[in-house]
Amino acid sequence: MRLVKLTEIAEIKSFDCGDQDLNEFLYEDARFYNEQFLAHTYVLEEESETVAYFSILNDKISQTDLDKSLWRKLRKNIPHEKHYDSYPAVKIGRFAVSLKYAGRNIGSDILDFIKRKLADNNEYSASRFLTVDAYRAALPFYEKNGFMPLLKEPPAELPTIPLYYDLFMSR
Repeated sequence: MRLVKLTEIAEIKSFDCGDQDLNEFLYEDARFYNEQFLAHTYVLEEESETVAYFSILNDKISQTDLDKSLWRKLRKNIPHEKHYDSYPAVKIGRFAVSLKYAGRNIGSDILDFIKRKLADNNEYSASRFLTVDAYRAALPFYEKNGFMPLLKEPPAELPTIPLYYDLFMSR
């Protein structure tokens, strides 16, 4: 298997994660997002198929978006003299594993890779947090991988739940 930035791939190999929206993003939108500097997509591929992919983009965690108790919890590990109204983050915009490779721990391995890369290679742009808007069905997966909710009680009508991971604390 090899991990490749989408810009280095001439043609996307066969992929189906079982979610039409995630499949369509890879085939129809990912290149546009890259061209417009909105998100970078990386593809994990085998010889004849796409195993998984993820897109990353810039984000922030802001005091105005959180309940006060969650904001205090989030800031408690940041020195007091460095308290701001928002903190830099990198967002996982899209993330999917092929149905054929589901259950092999590939998703967790990719998350570990992303966390390591962001924590170890922040010489160009610093980011304290990794965020994701997780589908409700994927919540156990992200929680198992150390992500915490950004909302105390997410409204039931939200199709995704915002989560965060503190990159600094994992070093």
